Amino acid sequence: MQKAHLYEAILLVNRGIDEAVHGLERLKRIKNAGLDAACFEEKVTLFEIHRASLNSYFCNNVGRNEDLDTARFEQMHREYEKNILDEIQVYRDLQAVEDRRRIEGKPPKVRFLTEDERREWERQCPKSLEEAESEIHPEPERQP
Repeated sequence: MQKAHLYEAILLVNRGIDEAVHGLERLKRIKNAGLDAACFEEKVTLFEIHRASLNSYFCNNVGRNEDLDTARFEQMHREYEKNILDEIQVYRDLQAVEDRRRIEGKPPKVRFLTEDERREWERQCPKSLEEAESEIHPEPERQP
């Protein structure tokens, strides 16, 4: 059963108990019917005992399964993170290399351009990404 169905089922049980309790409360308020109000109060209490017990069982069981799912999905996510470097991680790794080089007294291998330097570079080299890619990986010539 899917998670949504589990939660919906417990919702329906709780709604059903709410309706049953509401019905007992209405019966208890009826005057001159010869019905003992104490009997209805006892039955409402029993419904609430069973509801609390069922909700407790459900929450403990589902909570344990959710904890297992959390651990499983966290493990899967760690695997994704191992395989994929995002741009922030690349920057951090590069910064660590440059910091190490600076401590060793070596010049930087990479220098980040200022905004003005970047604009000047783009003015001098206005190639599109496709053009740059085709220069790096030229397509083989087709022979007739």
